[in-house]
Amino acid sequence: ITVHQSLLDDHPDLVDRFLAVLLRAADWAADHPADVARILGAETGAGAEGVAGAYRPGTHRALCPDLSADRLDLLAVQEHRLRAHGFLPAAVDVRAWADPAPLLRARQLRPAPERS
Repeated sequence: ITVHQSLLDDHPDLVDRFLAVLLRAADWAADHPADVARILGAETGAGAEGVAGAYRPGTHRALCPDLSADRLDLLAVQEHRLRAHGFLPAAVDVRAWADPAPLLRARQLRPAPERS
């Protein structure tokens, strides 16, 4: 998830609210694997078999945005590959580039889970 620095500087509340919606959607997806598979099938045009082949089991539980060390490591690998194939003109320090503040604020906007 990327946004232009000017949006982050001028309208951080919009970025926070957008991320809060993504967090709520990820919470919903974690409890609705069949719906997630149906939506992915419709979005990709792959159908149920295509989704089952392209996405590993448990994908519906791995949609929550996060900036953990593991995720940033994966992003660094992706950055390296993009640069190696000429898609990026220069190296990007993904750890310095990633700003955790909006995601932290978005987590504060997310309502507490309902207790049954």
